[in-house]
Amino acid sequence: MDEMVFFNPGDAIANSKDYGEAVRGAQIYKAKDPYESSLIIAQDMTDNKSFAVYFAKDEKKGVKDINVDNESVIPYHIKKKI
Repeated sequence: MDEMVFFNPGDAIANSKDYGEAVRGAQIYKAKDPYESSLIIAQDMTDNKSFAVYFAKDEKKGVKDINVDNESVIPYHIKKKI
């Protein structure tokens, strides 16, 4: 799954330099509240060694959803959905 989406980094549930650690963090969070929105593990496109966990409901896919001049929204590649 290598889809590009946009997120506000301040909305991240967790951040890690290790993909496995990011997945474990997302699984633990999801186990605490399984009825919450799906989670996305995303790789930062500006720093390929950085992964973040976000709620799926916070993703901004389309160009109309983002303000290109807004530097607080950055692109990510989706690596896994939980």
